[in-house]
Amino acid sequence: MRHLKSGKKFGRPKDHRKALMKMLCSQLIKYGRIKTTLAKAKYLRTVIEPLITKAKKGGLHNIRQIARIVTDKSLLTKLCKEVAPLYADRNGGYTRILKLEGRAGDNAAMAFIEFIDKEKIYKPEEPKDQSKKQEVKPEKETKEKKEAKQKDLKKEKDQKKEEKKEKTKK
Repeated sequence: MRHLKSGKKFGRPKDHRKALMKMLCSQLIKYGRIKTTLAKAKYLRTVIEPLITKAKKGGLHNIRQIARIVTDKSLLTKLCKEVAPLYADRNGGYTRILKLEGRAGDNAAMAFIEFIDKEKIYKPEEPKDQSKKQEVKPEKETKEKKEAKQKDLKKEKDQKKEEKKEKTKK
């Protein structure tokens, strides 16, 4: 029985869990918002929030502790120079979890995890364009364009043939 055992296992060995959390932390710092399962988002919150608190405090020791988890130097500087000062007046609660519909296939509970006030650092997301299948193009324009291209190609071929004939005659 798992009495008083904190943390989740996620069906992975320890090194895989550690790598998973490192990767999720890096992606959250990089993008400001990521989509993952609800259980991973809740566990990620317990990993990323102490990192932000350490980044707020600053100091060589705290930065080195953060660097054990966030190994990319550009993301480390982004966390310490951009993200942490944003929360200078806030005591914890730097992230927000938004629940989504279940994932297609296995119906796993999905969620967005994002930084509070992320708009001050990260660019707002632009709505994705509609897929090509949903775009409706008039058929007449596409047929006319194809015919015009074919005529242009035929004219170019004819001109090249005439040029070759003239060269051979000379």
